[in-house]
Amino acid sequence: MTASYTEISESAGHEETVTPRPTVLALPGSQADFLNQLDGTVTRHGDMISFVAGDLEAKIKLSSPPATSRQEQFFEQVTLVEELEAEACVLAASVDSLAEALSETLHGISALTVDCLETYRDVVCKACDSIDNNIKAMYQLMAKCEEMSKSMQHVHKLAAHIKNIKHLLDMFEALPS
Repeated sequence: MTASYTEISESAGHEETVTPRPTVLALPGSQADFLNQLDGTVTRHGDMISFVAGDLEAKIKLSSPPATSRQEQFFEQVTLVEELEAEACVLAASVDSLAEALSETLHGISALTVDCLETYRDVVCKACDSIDNNIKAMYQLMAKCEEMSKSMQHVHKLAAHIKNIKHLLDMFEALPS
């Protein structure tokens, strides 16, 4: 139900004459003079009047109830000190638990960092070992290829000799019989 007061009163059959809200508050001359007599500053900006009290702290102290005796003031101060001390103890405990939690978190982060660095070190060592093994295998392959190339030189001589024999056979076959 979100009907306004006007809608509710109209639906109930009550019709009242509503005076419109004034847009400007007209102060009689005596009230305007009263504001000027107060201890403070009166400023007017168009239709808006504002008042800033001078020595506000003293006026607040005057409006506070007076203490009945010095003994009551002393007990109030003792109570305030005790409350302050209790709050300080709570704050100190809170700071201690915060420091403890921070210390635990930092230890966890440090342990995780050490684990990451150890893993990184292991990966780098294994990568270096793998690269060394690949280099050794490459040199071994190159040596085997060189040996094979040396052993193939005999085959080249044999191929040249076979080629020469084939040429001679072709020449004999080409002769008239």
